Amino acid sequence: MLALPVITIRANSVGDNPAVDVHRRSTLIVAVCLFALLIFCTCTVFIKDAWAIQSFQIVVFAVVAGYLLWGVRGRKEYLAHGWTPWLVYLIPLWGVLQILLRTTASTFETRKALLLWGALAGVFFLCQIAGRSRADRRDCLSAFLIFATVMAVLCLTQLFTSEGRILWMFPSGYPDVYATFQSYNSYAQFVEIALPIALWRALREGWRSWWYALAGGILYASVIGSASRAGTALCTAELVGMIVIGLVRLRDPETGLPTRSTTAMLLAVPVLAAGFTLAVGWERVWLRFQQNDPYLVRREFIVAAADMAKQRPLIGSGLGTFPEVYQRYAIKDFPFYANHTHNDWAEFAADGGIPFMLLVLIPFAFAVPSAIRNPWGMGLISIMCHACVDFPFPRAAVSGWLFAMLALLYMARMPDGESRRLANPVVTVEVPAAEPPSAS
Repeated sequence: MLALPVITIRANSVGDNPAVDVHRRSTLIVAVCLFALLIFCTCTVFIKDAWAIQSFQIVVFAVVAGYLLWGVRGRKEYLAHGWTPWLVYLIPLWGVLQILLRTTASTFETRKALLLWGALAGVFFLCQIAGRSRADRRDCLSAFLIFATVMAVLCLTQLFTSEGRILWMFPSGYPDVYATFQSYNSYAQFVEIALPIALWRALREGWRSWWYALAGGILYASVIGSASRAGTALCTAELVGMIVIGLVRLRDPETGLPTRSTTAMLLAVPVLAAGFTLAVGWERVWLRFQQNDPYLVRREFIVAAADMAKQRPLIGSGLGTFPEVYQRYAIKDFPFYANHTHNDWAEFAADGGIPFMLLVLIPFAFAVPSAIRNPWGMGLISIMCHACVDFPFPRAAVSGWLFAMLALLYMARMPDGESRRLANPVVTVEVPAAEPPSAS
């Protein structure tokens, strides 16, 4: 009998291992499909016909199903640790429960809402696959930042030349458009997710960081040009917060920030942001800040949503049914359609009850410490705040990127050693032992 000792080696030292090649290829395919879907959803956000959002949802479900069926062959999946990430997959099931219990005011609207939540849960799952290792997460963030910067350049160009036409071709019915967004708040929320990536890279990339500083200045100026009050306030808070983080970590030798280049960027980033802002013009957003009651209309919607939550605090009126039920609780008549509460957290409580609001809130709240440790994820905190005065979650062009960022933050919580192990799987090789000399 021959003893066969097992030698453990790293996959990156074995360039021709087929299992490793398949693993890396599957991760790349998932990442490409995911970002193509998110870009498609963002570029078609202005289309009112149902085919655009439905195409996004169907393909997300198809990619998730295909990946899971392909993985049935026995490969173990490594997803984010803890119980809070799994709550994301329970969010669409709340709509299923409302339909089964017949507690929703509109089965049709609840079905639409649960399909959207299901697609967002699919994005969350796929982004965990695409962001297993630190290098994978960096590539995902880089791809998003490039796309966001292109959108910012498009926004600034269209503000002065499009005359309300999206991509200079499609009439929007509005005097201004913001890249492919018709709503300045939606566009500002999109930038809120991307801006911290550019700002943090500008502080960390040494003397190669000028591109990131330039991207940050363009992104910030485009929000100022959109004249979104909440977006301006939150993006300014991100800019100031990143400068503070840079100053604090610059004094800590364990952070690894390059001293000279970081100091230069701490001065250059606000200068570039101010320069682009002056070029775009700050007068429009300043006039909007001068309005007497910026919470006009929103206050009445929130009061109605609170009354709805009080009536059915455990199960709600049905996901997506706020427009259907609002008129029963309206405290004031308005000459326009109330499509959302302008406060997602209040609408979640009204549509799904307090348990549903917590089901959405908890995964995001538990990701906040990770966003603080990884400042590129500060946009998650900004969107949570912006959701108090607007409705980013129902807009897949914003919430899709938000759930992708949530997944990356959860994967960033995994130990570095495990991330390296996932990037370079362990391969075991059996090597025959040398035969003992024969006694003759």
